[in-house]
Amino acid sequence: MDKRVLEIITENLMNERLDSIVQNNEEYRQAEQETDKAICILEGMLNQEQQKALDDYLSAENHRAAVYTEISYRQGMKDILTLLVSLIDE
Repeated sequence: MDKRVLEIITENLMNERLDSIVQNNEEYRQAEQETDKAICILEGMLNQEQQKALDDYLSAENHRAAVYTEISYRQGMKDILTLLVSLIDE
């Protein structure tokens, strides 16, 4: 399968389907609420310079996590395709 086709399929599934799935997952929503509550408390304790440093860190960390998630999702798609091809070849 062409790598570009896999990228298009993966991007579509991640951007639309996965977002919908996690937003409907109670455990995810609860974790998100806990995160929101913790960041509000923390931001209330910081001065402006510290808040800027925290925002920079959180932006970098969110980007890292997004890249990791995308790589993981793509690898999972590749693994399932490899499995399916091997089953078909048998």
